[in-house]
This record gives sequence, C-alpha cells and structure tokens, in this order.
Amino acid sequence: MAATAISDAASMDRREEVLAAAAECFMRRGYEATSMDDVAEALGATKGRVYHHFRSKPELFFEVYRRAMAILVNGAAAAEEGGGSAAERLERVSRIHVLSMMETQTFQRSLTLGADLYRFGNAGVHKAVLEELMDIRRSYEDVFRRLFAEGNADGSLGPLDPSLAMRTVLGALNWVAIWYSPQPGETRAHRERLAEDIAAQVLGGYLAG
Repeated sequence: MAATAISDAASMDRREEVLAAAAECFMRRGYEATSMDDVAEALGATKGRVYHHFRSKPELFFEVYRRAMAILVNGAAAAEEGGGSAAERLERVSRIHVLSMMETQTFQRSLTLGADLYRFGNAGVHKAVLEELMDIRRSYEDVFRRLFAEGNADGSLGPLDPSLAMRTVLGALNWVAIWYSPQPGETRAHRERLAEDIAAQVLGGYLAG
C-alpha cells in the first residue's frame, strides 16, 4: 500500500510538471501555435510523457484553465472569510486576485486565451467543455458583482452599477498578468505591497465618500 501511495504521488507530481510546462508554452506561444511537441520540449521529455497524462492539446489546455480558475476561486473564498464591510472584503479579494495574477502568471494568462477560444475559435468541437469553463468564470465574476451590490447596500461603496463595476475592475486587475514581470531580487513582501497598491488605485473611485 505504501509503495502504491508513493507511486500515485510521483505520478501526480509528474502531471503537475506537465501542466506547468503547458501553461508556460500557452502563455508564450498562444493556444493555436502550441503543440504537444512544444510541451514535451519544455519538459525535456518525450511526447509520450505528455500523452500519458493528457490525451490531446485541448484537454491539456482546459486543465490549465481549470487550475487558473481554481486558484482565483479559492483565493476569493479565503479572502472573504475575514468578514467586514463589502468594501473591505472587495479590497481583500482584489488584492488576492492581483497576487494570483503575479504568482501564477503562466496559468492566469490562459484565461484570456480561453475566452478568445470560446468567442472566436471552433467552439462547436468542444462546446460543452468551453461552456463549463465559462460558467466557472461567470461564477467567479459574480463574487465581484455581489460585493459591489452589497457595498451599495451597506454604504461602504458609492452608487454604481454592480455589473459595469465588476467588468471595469476585473479588466484592470486581469491586465496585471499581461504587463507584470518579476524584478531581480523581488520577494513576496514586494509583491504583496504592489498588489495592495494596485487594488487601492483600481478601487479608489468606488469607495463611499
């Protein structure tokens, strides 16, 4: 039993390595230009190792997308646990969102690729899966929409359209994954301060006077 558990753990580790390499490739090359050969090359392994865990490029990409969303969803849930006004919870969720954009950048860049694939790609071939992924994305967006609505109600946020505010704020926060580049010697404390500053600037106009 112990040997089986070790073997299963090793297999999961190897699967995680494939996912990480794929996320890097998708970020650098885009979805269409990335092949399973590219992922294998990034791993320094044979293509068979990639296919051992994922049967196709779409399956691999969809798992990268799911992982990116799971990071955001779990982060938002943890950030809301501290309670407080809607504005306070929104600030914490936004700050964690920005940290995720920086610290799991390769995965988070897949969110834009997935949205483009859904809107402009051959969605019919993978329609059910893409709809599932977009539903996860919409559920996450609803966290921000709800917090804006609650901020209207508790007076911690100024009068606003929750849906428009959600789209505007997430548009700004998501863009961090595009422009952010780690600096030499950068620490997590530096990223936390940067995330706090970004969240404060993006949300500043929505706070109640």
